[in-house]
Amino acid sequence: MSTIAQHDAGTGIQRTVRAIWQHLYRMDLGEIILLPVAATARRGYGIAGFDPASGRLSLPVPGAPVLQAGKGDIFLGLDLAAHRLSRHERQIARWRRCGATIHILVYDLLPLLNPEWFPDSTGRNFRRWIKVVARRADSAICISQQVAADLDNWLDVRRTPRRTEIARPVIPLSGAVETSNPTHGVDKRGREAIARAERRPTVLMVGTVEPRKGHDCVLDAMAHLWRVADGEAPDLILVGRPGWRTEALQQRMRSLEATSGRFIWLDQASDELLTALYACTALVVMPSRGEGFGLPIVEALRQGRKVLARDLPVFRELARPGLFFFEDETPDGLGLEIMKRLREPDPVPSTGDGWDDSVLALLHALGLKGASASDKAMAHPDAL
Repeated sequence: MSTIAQHDAGTGIQRTVRAIWQHLYRMDLGEIILLPVAATARRGYGIAGFDPASGRLSLPVPGAPVLQAGKGDIFLGLDLAAHRLSRHERQIARWRRCGATIHILVYDLLPLLNPEWFPDSTGRNFRRWIKVVARRADSAICISQQVAADLDNWLDVRRTPRRTEIARPVIPLSGAVETSNPTHGVDKRGREAIARAERRPTVLMVGTVEPRKGHDCVLDAMAHLWRVADGEAPDLILVGRPGWRTEALQQRMRSLEATSGRFIWLDQASDELLTALYACTALVVMPSRGEGFGLPIVEALRQGRKVLARDLPVFRELARPGLFFFEDETPDGLGLEIMKRLREPDPVPSTGDGWDDSVLALLHALGLKGASASDKAMAHPDAL
């Protein structure tokens, strides 16, 4: 839990980590003791802090001993912490020699496949990380068939040195934001965005402002619609933190927000606000050019929102009523698709806690098939 224990950025991976952790915390795992662990740049993995009341994780206290592991122990790299795993490979290798097994969740390989989309440091960390996964992992648990195929190709084509064959199970993810220990708070701008979406047809886009996410083509399509369709064209709300290599795009978005009256950029939205926006917008657009899964798609469909997504193989894995695809990202082509899908009926919202399936599949991948999903009373906050 190294990254989220230091800082919860509130993105899709963090919602996934929180949701799976909370479900594991509440499950009856029999004689298994579940411990949150985290590493820092200078210190190896140790027991992290966890406050059950707030759900917050924190780094190990200064001076805490590094963790020892051996036969019967399982290390699950649940969080995305490529920079930490590679730094502490010796500790991981020591655990394996003592009989522990190593399992790493793989969210995507995009920094390896499309390094131009990411900071140089991210690419360097992922290149080190994939070598550790190849050398040390007993399984690489993937969040989609596309990620599993990308991993197969990378390990086979690149001939990455590895000690043994690595299991590559795939687990499903859920769109149940409300059971992911969601962040809370809706400020004035958030309330204004909700009110606008309730008054006028509004398109919602969710994603960090980074090169691969496709904000540019959506902005172009919406600007086209505002010129040619005006009163019939929907408004646009973007939920996403400022990212990297998009300074000109971010400036364009700030200027558009200040001058158009048809666009809102919420760069600090809580999960509570995001859920409220899913509930009242008319259409969610997912134009990303590369993903490991596509969490906003399942989050929106769960709440009965239509979704228009770029036609990527990874998004095709999520196909169900209410999910539509586009190929033409030109302003006219994408604009026409947006207007067409606004007229489609909304899908039926899903019910139930979809993270149960994710966690049970994860336990199966770890060889813990007999775990019970019942809640349990905790003896203390660290030993689960």
